[in-house]
Amino acid sequence: MAVLELEIDNGVAIIRMNNGKNTQNLVFAQTLDRLLAEAGQDETVTALVVTSTDAKNWSQGIDLEWMNGAMAAGNMKDVRAFFQTLDQVYHKLMLVPFPTIAAITGHAFGAGAFLATACDYRLMNAERGFFCFPEVDLKMDFLPGVFCMMQHKLPDFKLADLVFSGKHTTADELQRSFIVEKTCAGAEATLAAALDFARGFRKDRQIFGIYKQKFNAETAKTMVDLDLAHFRDVG
Repeated sequence: MAVLELEIDNGVAIIRMNNGKNTQNLVFAQTLDRLLAEAGQDETVTALVVTSTDAKNWSQGIDLEWMNGAMAAGNMKDVRAFFQTLDQVYHKLMLVPFPTIAAITGHAFGAGAFLATACDYRLMNAERGFFCFPEVDLKMDFLPGVFCMMQHKLPDFKLADLVFSGKHTTADELQRSFIVEKTCAGAEATLAAALDFARGFRKDRQIFGIYKQKFNAETAKTMVDLDLAHFRDVG
């Protein structure tokens, strides 16, 4: 089974993450970027849902085994390409001319939470899975561009709590904080609700794209520029 797969069902593009914990490495990022481009180029698509086929995980973030191995081997070219490709993924999610919806069926940690954040809407399984920025406990900093995206997409009063605490946050708490649109009873119900939500849009792509540009274009460009500058500075 492919790491990620794209299906287009009656105008709704569905990207399924298929590799268990759905940890993210260069192949994952490049595949997701390509599938998002394909969905964006299909003029019949009026909404996108990103989901997982794993019973427990939506995405557990960076594939640390891959990244640590690449760094130990001195292969910083692939590490930089990975983070820059993820920025392109977030950029596409923020600007494609239709709503992007994260059907968070299980755990979304670190870069998994970034991926969900970059979407326009989030629906989440209330029975299993946490949303978490664990960087504070891993003693890792956020890339400046990604943090800019987080500040733009998430409410300030809750973002500080999530970043400073690194806590495992439930779907119900995220809904109360206006981060999650809807909570659902189980993974299947979460995906079903996300698909129903997606099918309810059917908006004109041109005008929807204009609105997304107004909301997100400046932040999307700043995100990419800040991270490019960061990697130039660190070499």
